[in-house]
Amino acid sequence: MPKKTRASRPRTVAARVRGQQAVKLRMAGATLGDIAKQLGFKSDAGAYKSVMRELEATAHDTTEGTEAVRQLELKRLDQMQFPLWASVLSGDIPATTTALRIQERRAALLGLDAPKQLEARVRIDVISWNQALRDFLHIYREYHGAAPEAPIVMERIDKLAEDRFAGAT
Repeated sequence: MPKKTRASRPRTVAARVRGQQAVKLRMAGATLGDIAKQLGFKSDAGAYKSVMRELEATAHDTTEGTEAVRQLELKRLDQMQFPLWASVLSGDIPATTTALRIQERRAALLGLDAPKQLEARVRIDVISWNQALRDFLHIYREYHGAAPEAPIVMERIDKLAEDRFAGAT
């Protein structure tokens, strides 16, 4: 008879199920006190520990699962490339092209390629910025209009706004 592992013990399975229920309740917005009462934990701390244990176990399971799939895919790529290799060495262009595609996929799975440069563009609503500048100028004039340097500052800000936002209303 096979030896029972710790993971298959009824108490551990029950704890795992209760932990999953605790996570679901927490995600739904339940407090630790609510979770403790509903699931029969002795304290809020017990509910907290259960939630954290389950989140860690889920993260571990996911990581292991992802790595297992990655290794399986790498073995499949090896199996695809192996029969092509003699043709690649003999100069067969279609076989070489296919082998390169397999190698590109392997490099992507293993993260060997340099990160791809992405150009991020941010849309700036010019009209909103123009209005914000006008609001700022109005407030500045209201509070500092009598200051000796105020006319020079306001003139320079007005000129800047005209240059930067010409045509935007």
